[in-house]
Amino acid sequence: MIQNFSSLYLNKNQFLIFLMGISSGIPLYLILSTLFIWLTRENIDISTIGLFALTQIPWTIKFLWAPFIDSFKIPILHKIVGHRKSWLFVIQFFLIFSIFLLGLSSPTKNIELTAFFALLVSFFSASQDIVIDGYRIEILDDSSQGAGAAVTQFGYRIGGILAGAGSLYLKYYFNWSIVFTIVGLIILFLALLILFIPIKKDYSFKKESEKNLLKPFYEFLFRHSAIKIFLILILIFSFKFGDVIAGVMANPFYVKLGFSNIDIANASKVFGVLMTIIGVFLGGYLVKKIGIINALITSGFFQAISNLMYVLLNLVGPEISYLYLTIAGENFSGGLGSAAFVAYLSALCNKNYTGTQYALLSSIMGLARTVLSSPSGFLVESFGWTNFFVLSIFLGIPAIFVLFWMKKNFQLEMQKSN
Repeated sequence: MIQNFSSLYLNKNQFLIFLMGISSGIPLYLILSTLFIWLTRENIDISTIGLFALTQIPWTIKFLWAPFIDSFKIPILHKIVGHRKSWLFVIQFFLIFSIFLLGLSSPTKNIELTAFFALLVSFFSASQDIVIDGYRIEILDDSSQGAGAAVTQFGYRIGGILAGAGSLYLKYYFNWSIVFTIVGLIILFLALLILFIPIKKDYSFKKESEKNLLKPFYEFLFRHSAIKIFLILILIFSFKFGDVIAGVMANPFYVKLGFSNIDIANASKVFGVLMTIIGVFLGGYLVKKIGIINALITSGFFQAISNLMYVLLNLVGPEISYLYLTIAGENFSGGLGSAAFVAYLSALCNKNYTGTQYALLSSIMGLARTVLSSPSGFLVESFGWTNFFVLSIFLGIPAIFVLFWMKKNFQLEMQKSN
């Protein structure tokens, strides 16, 4: 078992995926977590903070420009470092600059400008994800996609520690502009490291995919039956919905309960990430051992039940032990589900169109995280914290029913035409 585990995770491809996962996770957690804590500390009203979920829209619509990134080659640079790495380096340059600008903004003086810079960070982060997800799928064979998903999520969470706990620790000594500058410099270091790690050449794209930007969408739609397409879309849309809508309000919830920044950093951003890492590696192993659908069903149950811990925490109040218990359950189940879910999306992609097709599929999931989670602040104000978290439990149940139906009626097509 140990030998199988090490062969899955310990190789050069997985190390590159791990570094790219960190680079992807830093801006994601900066927007999803640190920004919300910053706004809450600045006494921005909770309904406005909820609306800031809309700054994540680029992650939802990134499939619109993914075909361009898939097909257009950056002059000169692509011949030196390859198609994917050349795009990654250029995008990361603009991502770093947008993070600097976000840190220089003042939400109390100009909340609209802060929202605009957050949107800018999200746009370049989403563009970076197009490249990273496509590259990951291309350099791994089908049997390694579950492990690749786990390593990606591992990197995400390390990025989460840097952008989450790291930012909160730094805020104890510096102002927000310096904190965001340091975060941007970390991404710069990762960009240079990724650029110079030797790896196999980029996947050879079919010539027609460069001529027809709509080909990736056609290929996916006509590869599956109408009923299968419908169920895939329902599953992608709903699998993380309950988990995400609770997660949007988690950090404001901790602040409102009375926990300090250091409490939140230690529990959520350090201990919580460690629990997520355990979850993602176990999730990747489950995909290998019991298959993607079974792994999704198992993790779906854990995700739904774990939201009960928020209800318990709200009832007992700011007890640090219960905070750790809540975060342990939520992050472990979230990591378990993320590994299985990323493996599922990866397996659906044709390797000739990985960037575009993965962007399309993950954008559907992103819709739940952005547009549909944006009223979460209003829901809290209307129904209270306990009822809000109870609602989040029920929002995760439809995906489990879909998974059982899929398991009974058809199996995931693991062999795709290339």
